[in-house]
Amino acid sequence: MFVKIKTLGIGAFGEVCLAKKVDTNALYAMKTLRKKDVLLRNQVAHVKAERDILAEADNEWVVRLYYSFQDKDNLYFVMDYIPGGDMMSLLIRMSIFPEELAQFYIAELTCAVESVHKMGFIHRDIKPDNILIDRDGHIKLTDFGLCTGFRWTPHSLVGTPNYIAPEVLLRTGKLSNVRLGFQK
Repeated sequence: MFVKIKTLGIGAFGEVCLAKKVDTNALYAMKTLRKKDVLLRNQVAHVKAERDILAEADNEWVVRLYYSFQDKDNLYFVMDYIPGGDMMSLLIRMSIFPEELAQFYIAELTCAVESVHKMGFIHRDIKPDNILIDRDGHIKLTDFGLCTGFRWTPHSLVGTPNYIAPEVLLRTGKLSNVRLGFQK
């Protein structure tokens, strides 16, 4: 059993809260998804994909899933609690990253994305809000709700509009059939 301590964030289908496991007092981030919203917005496949990648991920770059369960109204994912917050909050606090810090985070993000690709997935929603900072200053990726396997269609439009290239949104760009070197 888990006890909610405070809300960490609110999303389209539910919320993420800081929760304590009653028998161990361990702290976790618990994502609660409202079943009715997942069904109404036809997101069942995306939620299953997110759960699958979190369950499969066993590396330093992706938040770890400890438990997943459901009740009558909600689905729950119990994951690592990452106390450093997200990169967007850090960017807002600092206003601008010194060059060395930017290089550090770019290198870590490259490693994180590569680790997801090695598992056979594409994140499709990399943005500062989905990059968490752990207590030692290292990053972890989260929010795999738009994640897909490598057999994706290049005609699908996914992501957060503010982070999608204008030519993709306007569908004026040309897609290449060049293989990007991703390997399972």
